[in-house]
Amino acid sequence: MGLKFRLAASDDWEQFNRLYKLCYPLIDTTEEQRHNYFSANPRCSLDDIIMVLDGKEIVASMIAYPFTMFQEGIESFAIGIGNVMVSPERRKEGLAGEMMQYGLEKWESEDVPASMLYPFQHCFYRYMGWGYAGEIRQYNIFTEQLADFSEALEADDLRVEIVTEQNFDDLFNFYDAMARQGNCMLKRNELFWSQYMLAPPRYGVLAYDGAEVVGYLIYTPEEVNPSDPFVQQMVVKEWFAPSLDARDALLGFIARQSDQIESVQLPLQPNEPLHLWLDDPRNRERKMIHRLYAKTAEVGLGWMYRLVNLKAAFESGRRFNGVKGDLTVEMEDEQLGDRKLNVVFSGSGAKADGKGGKSKRLLSGEVDMLSQLFCGYMSAQQAYDFGLLEFEGSDTVDFCQQAFALPPPACFDLF
Repeated sequence: MGLKFRLAASDDWEQFNRLYKLCYPLIDTTEEQRHNYFSANPRCSLDDIIMVLDGKEIVASMIAYPFTMFQEGIESFAIGIGNVMVSPERRKEGLAGEMMQYGLEKWESEDVPASMLYPFQHCFYRYMGWGYAGEIRQYNIFTEQLADFSEALEADDLRVEIVTEQNFDDLFNFYDAMARQGNCMLKRNELFWSQYMLAPPRYGVLAYDGAEVVGYLIYTPEEVNPSDPFVQQMVVKEWFAPSLDARDALLGFIARQSDQIESVQLPLQPNEPLHLWLDDPRNRERKMIHRLYAKTAEVGLGWMYRLVNLKAAFESGRRFNGVKGDLTVEMEDEQLGDRKLNVVFSGSGAKADGKGGKSKRLLSGEVDMLSQLFCGYMSAQQAYDFGLLEFEGSDTVDFCQQAFALPPPACFDLF
């Protein structure tokens, strides 16, 4: 009997719960917690869960989160893929690939511009067309290494506050404003903030310059020694410090916790070089690498991005930095079929025509590489220098360098 694909329904819960327990046996949640997550999630509903059935049995599933993403200040729709599950006895049969293929075809027909996910295997999703989009450096240092920042909060205007109901709106409004200025950050609703981002045991800390919010961090305290609950490690779950004042205030807050917080795990974007801000940037393990090199941070590759409907992506409202001119784009896509578009950039947006003639400028390559260019993870100059994409035309590299230039993509959300 062939596989069937459909969206979840309320009477699927018993089978779905069984599948979850088989796939994630070490995740300590009650059945009620699991039911609430999938039936009352602030970011998705049952209609967003794709089921794979063999006969009447659910053998695989995934959530297709309907996200709103910001690029160049505009809202763009994107599907986020999460909670991919395949029944243990049906693994290595290609079910995950068939489920992804079904989803991609469905979303392309619905004019979805792009998709994003956190991979269980980068190679699998690269094969399916997703390209790299996010990376971080995770520092794990002793709190005492931040001692120089403890004086930052002595400045008249800088201060920090723990997030409470009284200042929650300050956090919500700050994130919303900054997300609209960022690249690939997701829109969040109040329910998501309260039920997930700030749910115990998490704490939020706001940094102020006068009355203005300039940054925040969200952290979880974790034990270092089970026999001494007063010695903790601060695990930062989210850090947003777009200015030096915000950085100083938040690092000052961490530094002032050194009596009880022994160390801190701090994930930062590649353009936030903590090792240049510290006198002693060594990782708390003090390990040496290749004789005279001291370990400071770990580099992590994270979320991935994929163009789905190429025409919808170009016509999403993005301004492409005001460029004017035309460009032919040829995209190799094994899952959805090769695409060829003639794109006309007006200075305030773009229009794509799959029936138009060929421009004097030609950009061509595989979907994962074009996706990396489109989301700003890779520049046109890098793609040209390393031979990752093909450029034809005397000014095509310069044209694409301007059109696709974006700040480094930064999606803070885990899903």
